[in-house]
Formats: sequence, structure tokens, C-alpha cells
Amino acid sequence: MTIPRQIGPETGPRRALPDFSRSNATVERIVRDLRQPTGGARATGPVRTLVPADAGRDIIVRCVVAAVALGLAAASTVLAVLLYLGLGEGGAPGVVGMLLILAFGAAAAVLTLLGARFLVVAVTTSRATVEVTDAGLRVTGLLKPRLVPWHEILAVESRVVHPVHWLTAALRLRDGSRVIMPAFDRHIWNYGQPSGQDIRALRGELRRREEAAAAASPLPR
Repeated sequence: MTIPRQIGPETGPRRALPDFSRSNATVERIVRDLRQPTGGARATGPVRTLVPADAGRDIIVRCVVAAVALGLAAASTVLAVLLYLGLGEGGAPGVVGMLLILAFGAAAAVLTLLGARFLVVAVTTSRATVEVTDAGLRVTGLLKPRLVPWHEILAVESRVVHPVHWLTAALRLRDGSRVIMPAFDRHIWNYGQPSGQDIRALRGELRRREEAAAAASPLPR
């Protein structure tokens, strides 16, 4: 059943309902005006939330790698201990025995660090978000979120090497520091790919706000 927009013709062309069929812009404007608080102040808050492209897959892959690495580390530790105890029964271990013990111990240490790294990144991926707000970018990682104001951001970098996140993206601030965005951590198999659409969108938003701030600032005399 359709509701007529006009009543007539005997009563004349009187409009019964507003015509929203021209575009969706009218409806979107009405909804935006209804959400706008009284007094003309514009509502602030998250405009868009960016998350990892495939968080479920990333978490599973990193948890599997962490489990394998920690399991191999435990096996290397056991082998090193057994080798040391076996050599100890016949006297002092020789050079070859000591080298084997050191090799197993070093492998256990490296695998433990690698497994811990993948486990930490997996937990971080489950929490990682970047919220685009009027006040700035709210970056969430393993710890509590951090709000970075727009005027403090100098650039959005897409190829940042980090000791834990490895190849990732970050915000370069005007004081020279960086804020890592774990939502854009990369796997080894996509290191060579260009930056994604979300990174380009953040750069465009930063450029737009810089131009708006420059246009609003008074010209020097």
C-alpha cells in the first residue's frame, strides 16, 4: 500500500507528506538534526571506528604460532637439561657437549621470546581500534586508550618498524614521538603491499583538518 503525497484533484494539489524520494540526503539531514543537541552545539564523539582488517584470522594465526614457539622452547629446555645431566655422570662435559647445551638453551630463550611476542600481539589485536573523533584519534592497544588531538599529529606513517609489532602504522607527533596503532599490524606475507584504504582515509582527514585550521586562523599582518 502506498500513501499518496498529494490530495486531489477535486480538492486541489495539496501536499499530504513531504517528498523524500529525491535523494537520501534529506533523510540523513533530518536524522542528523534530530541527534544534534539543543542550543546548536554539534555532538562530539566517535565518527568512525577502524579495526584490524581480519581480526579473527590474525588472532588465530598468532595464537597458533605462539603455542608452537612456546612448545618448542619447552622441548629445547628439557633437552638441554637432560644433556647436561647425562654428561655430568661421566665427569665434566666436553666442548661438544657444552656447545650443544648452549645451543639448546639459546634456542629455548629465542623461542620463548618469540612465543611471548605473538601471544601479546594476539591479545592486542583483540582490543585494537582507532576511533576517529572531532577531538582527535583515540588509539586502543594492549593498555588503556590514548586520545591524540588533531593539532598534535604531524603525519600518519604506514611503514613503521617496532620491536613488538614489527611492521605497523603509527602517528608521528610534532614533538618527534610516535603513537603505534596496533590495528594496522601487518603479517610477513603482506609486507610488500601498499598502505590500505583506512590509512589513506586518515591522511585525507588530517589534511582536511589542517587546511580548515589554516583557513580559520587569522592572517599575519
